[in-house]
Amino acid sequence: MTQKIIYGTVAEDGTKQNGQGFEVQSPDTGTYVITFLEPFIEPPCVVATLKDWGADNQIIVKDITPSNAQVHIWDLGIKQQSGAGSPELAVTKEKSAFNFIAIAEGS
Repeated sequence: MTQKIIYGTVAEDGTKQNGQGFEVQSPDTGTYVITFLEPFIEPPCVVATLKDWGADNQIIVKDITPSNAQVHIWDLGIKQQSGAGSPELAVTKEKSAFNFIAIAEGS
């Protein structure tokens, strides 16, 4: 069997900037679904990195199947409390461009 690699760059609005072999959709803010046009034999190893990101953003790849993967981007911020309370972590979904690569056995 041969190794298959699919890679690309996705804009913050969910449009494909470059790469081949995939489509992408953004069903809601900070969520991106990458669909592999020719599925892998098994779930691939998928790595994603933020592009033009802020230091407080996090990217997570989950729900990987042979035919797709989900990318979620979160903004981590500090929410100040009124009065003497300690600040709280505020976590919200955020749009951001990202790069990804998926590698596994191909058909």
